[in-house]
Amino acid sequence: MNHFWIEDIKVLHVDDDPGFAEIVSEFLEREDAAFSVETATSVDDALVMLQDGRIDCIVSDYDMPRKDGLDFLELVRDDFPDLPFLLFTGKGSEEIASRAISAGVTDYLQKGAGTEQYTVLANRIRNAVRSARAETAVQRTEDRYHNLVDTAPIPILLFDRDWKALYANEAAIAFLDAGSFAEIAGKKASDFLHPDERDTARERFQRLMREDVSVPEREYRVVTVEGEVKPATIATAPGYYRGEKVAQAMLYR
Repeated sequence: MNHFWIEDIKVLHVDDDPGFAEIVSEFLEREDAAFSVETATSVDDALVMLQDGRIDCIVSDYDMPRKDGLDFLELVRDDFPDLPFLLFTGKGSEEIASRAISAGVTDYLQKGAGTEQYTVLANRIRNAVRSARAETAVQRTEDRYHNLVDTAPIPILLFDRDWKALYANEAAIAFLDAGSFAEIAGKKASDFLHPDERDTARERFQRLMREDVSVPEREYRVVTVEGEVKPATIATAPGYYRGEKVAQAMLYR
């Protein structure tokens, strides 16, 4: 039994064989006290249960009447694109695996004869849920960050490793005399700097990305979309945007 998982994990197991579904539930709950397993013997019943309660992970058979496991997966992905979905089936083939991957399955596991399969299944469930929760936490952090940045009174821009603009808040869009972010997106930071200062800025940017350190603020002549030159102090620091390392530039006048 795993004693290191703190949060409960609610699993929905779907299999048209009630006896096998009960065995899987018993073994999973015995394997980890954090597991709470609900069972359904049809896709239609599972869809109702999915809408009625919080589910952290789905484990589904493939070969079921009327709607099979892949039909179920496609229906789940319509409403729950990020919900962990494991296909646990006795009818395996490269074609089924390929179709499952294309449909967005989280993991694929073939049923076996021994009880070891339940330990493997439990580990796959834990890993899938852990990953999904981590991604959700990252997304929530990014959402909070962008809510703050969006309304910040100072211009803030994010640039990728190629020095291309990924994001600009409303203050930055206004400072650069752009009508919308579309006029900024994909342009290099050098496009907004006076030609005499581009090499220095590029060296500082490369240091930031290479060493993962903030660089001291510096005075620049910023060139807007309209061609106007505006003096600004720019402070640059490393950050992350959608899981990728970026440079965050803050402009002060």
